[in-house]
Amino acid sequence: MASEVHYRETQRYRQPWLWALLAVRPVLALVGLARGTKSKRDVVRELAAFGGVALLLGTARLTTEVRDDALYLKFEPFHRSFRRIPFDEVTGFEATGYSPVRFGGWGFRWTPGTTAYTVSGRSGVEIDRTNDRSTYVGSKRPEELLAAVQEATERTL
Repeated sequence: MASEVHYRETQRYRQPWLWALLAVRPVLALVGLARGTKSKRDVVRELAAFGGVALLLGTARLTTEVRDDALYLKFEPFHRSFRRIPFDEVTGFEATGYSPVRFGGWGFRWTPGTTAYTVSGRSGVEIDRTNDRSTYVGSKRPEELLAAVQEATERTL
């Protein structure tokens, strides 16, 4: 039996500064090739690495769903299926800011006691769990996510 989805958000890496920063290395490699300071082999290697990272970031996406029974998270291409956080494991939640310094950047991040799923921005919802761990979910619409989690947890209690 499929449960009803009350909230869904999909985020992708679309920040222009990220793509510009990523493009610096291949541009420098091509300049080196034109000046004769880099070999074709080195440039091909750098362009291939750039292509791989660009492909990874271009296909990566974070999907967050609030359903009747749990919060579901999927960070593609790393997760093949949704990660489920049942509401009976949730002890508290709040909308909060995100510090990339705390977690070491954006993406799927782990620190002792906390797992973070972020793509961009500095806002999201922190979910406290019964196992003394918390999960931070980045969101462009943290108030909507918080309201959906609050409504769903009230239904399950």
